[in-house]
Amino acid sequence: MSQKKNYFQRIVELFAGNNYPASVRSDFFRWLTDEEHATEKDKALKKLWETTRSTADTEISIHTWKRIRKSIGLLPEKNFIRRIRIWQGAAAVLLLMLASSLYLASIARRPSADLIQQYFPIAETGCFLLPDGSQVQLNSKSTLLYPQNFSGKTRSVYLIGEANFKVAHDKKHPFIVKSADLQVTALGTEFNVSAYPDNPVTEATLISGSIRVEYDNLQSSEILEPNEQLAYNRIDKNRLRLIPDMNDVTAWQRDELVFKEMTLTDIIRVLERKYPYRFEYSLNSLGNDKYTFRFREKAALPEVMDIIESVVGNIKYKIEGNSCFLTEKNK
Repeated sequence: MSQKKNYFQRIVELFAGNNYPASVRSDFFRWLTDEEHATEKDKALKKLWETTRSTADTEISIHTWKRIRKSIGLLPEKNFIRRIRIWQGAAAVLLLMLASSLYLASIARRPSADLIQQYFPIAETGCFLLPDGSQVQLNSKSTLLYPQNFSGKTRSVYLIGEANFKVAHDKKHPFIVKSADLQVTALGTEFNVSAYPDNPVTEATLISGSIRVEYDNLQSSEILEPNEQLAYNRIDKNRLRLIPDMNDVTAWQRDELVFKEMTLTDIIRVLERKYPYRFEYSLNSLGNDKYTFRFREKAALPEVMDIIESVVGNIKYKIEGNSCFLTEKNK
């Protein structure tokens, strides 16, 4: 089995195998029932359910599982996560039942300490300290999982999204950031990791100190020097070693927006993380042209869209309520 796991599955396993406080359970259900990356979360739940069925006796049979799902109005498996967002209370009860039954299952590696989740939703970022004194700045729509107290030979955390780390020096206990496609190991340093699941490219950028970046199922690794970046594409397995503009890399920490050689589709994906709006558009109408923009700190969405509309030329936008509609100008 590969050393690298599907971290959506890992998160679900960690939660299912432990009895966490109510506040942690609440955060977990909020993350799980969010529409973002619904397919991956659904697969993780389904995989865990299938594994449990084959390894342990549970009180919830397939028939009961389907009956519960039907009773709270859930659609078939493929739409499970998307729909349970609407019934969060009922979903919480269902998942608590699942977690209770899975508690007896043979999950290989259970963490010895409570798992803590930090999550910042759309349009929010935040800073906090880890148990070892390391500083973390977490970007919007990002999740960081870490133990209540670090124990063992390493200090490991799990990242979904983007974060900047200023690591407390501890030579005997390396600091490790794990994501779906990269594993970054540091002693005492500052670095940035961008690992959004909806972006096929995961990036690790070293600001100071030294880090080792492992990729390709942890079969390959490189040591980065300050101001270097390793970008790994999980689709074609290619990696690039770059010297980026560090002001661009850290722009999100100052609430600035920087888009460099990005398609409109990719730009909108970032805007959906930074602004509490739903973007409605036709993928065919956006094209594959690439654009570069830089916006000031905390720029309002209309200001951003005015400039994008002016530069692109053949699109127009309209904001109604919490939606932003993009259409072609000739329609």
